[in-house]
Amino acid sequence: MSRARSTFAAACLLAAAPAVAHHSPAAFDMTRQVTIAGTVASFEWANPHAYLSVRDDTDGRTWLIELVSPANLRQYGWTAATLAKGDRVTVTASPSRTADRTTGFLQSLEKAGSVLYVNPARAGAPPPNAAPPGGPPQNAGGGPQPGGTPASRPQSLAGTWATLVGPAFAQLLPNSSKLPTTPRGAAAISNFTDAAANPSRDCVPYGVPLYMVLPIYRRIEIAGDAIVIRGEEDAVDRTVHMNRATHAGAAESVLGDSIGHFEGDALVVDTALFAEHGMGNAAGLPSSTRKHLVERFELTPDRAALTYTFTLEDPEYLTAPVQGTARWAYRPDVTYAPIACNLENARRFLQD
Repeated sequence: MSRARSTFAAACLLAAAPAVAHHSPAAFDMTRQVTIAGTVASFEWANPHAYLSVRDDTDGRTWLIELVSPANLRQYGWTAATLAKGDRVTVTASPSRTADRTTGFLQSLEKAGSVLYVNPARAGAPPPNAAPPGGPPQNAGGGPQPGGTPASRPQSLAGTWATLVGPAFAQLLPNSSKLPTTPRGAAAISNFTDAAANPSRDCVPYGVPLYMVLPIYRRIEIAGDAIVIRGEEDAVDRTVHMNRATHAGAAESVLGDSIGHFEGDALVVDTALFAEHGMGNAAGLPSSTRKHLVERFELTPDRAALTYTFTLEDPEYLTAPVQGTARWAYRPDVTYAPIACNLENARRFLQD
């Protein structure tokens, strides 16, 4: 597959993922689209999904439109001030499967003659962001092309990064049913239609490595005996303990207990002691206390990006180890801005 075709395939996966990750498959009819030209009644900038209310000029009805998370929208250049009450917009959305409901999932949005968002699958490629002043051109994954001047390239893993859509994203979100699952795992994915089964309704973060491949901004901080890996979506912080070699004495948690060491310039992280999680391994695929994860964070040879790789094992739900890779683009121009999960918002979108 050519670079262009692989980028397009990844973009299609990005477009499909929100419905897979957060909703019953029956929530929205992704094969249909409605167009609403009207006035913004409200715009809610909250995790896990932004929401837009638009009053339709044609019939006066108010539509509630669900968007992707603010953490993802930031990679398209959006902020909490991108839309305001009274703004004139034209929205295209996939409507609810329930005929009498005026709800939908955003496919495109135009304001004042400018297209602010297009679902990547409709556009053929994700819309490019504006390049950072004096920085490298953007790629189709929502971040800069690897490159730039040597002086602008990171000298360590510390800094702000944009995770790009790639093979690991495809494995763990839209294509989770293709993982080597046990019968218990396959049944869990097949039956994952009940909103109450999704830990996100209680603002429980995704498990890792799933969280590590979401297309959001992240920050790595190196200090003393610990490395902290932060993610904007739900303001998730992971601590990697660099001063011990075992998990002995640590407690179970959603993100597990992480210990790390360097192999040359590469950070290798071993994580165990995971608490059970209803979507801890992939979309619809739970994780057990037997889960074990090994990750590797390594600058590319030209030191212009970071390669993230993982090996995931969980004999309760997987018949074989799962390996994946993602690319993180260096973004020193971005101000890291975590947004905590809003409980009311989380429960609302799961009930749509």
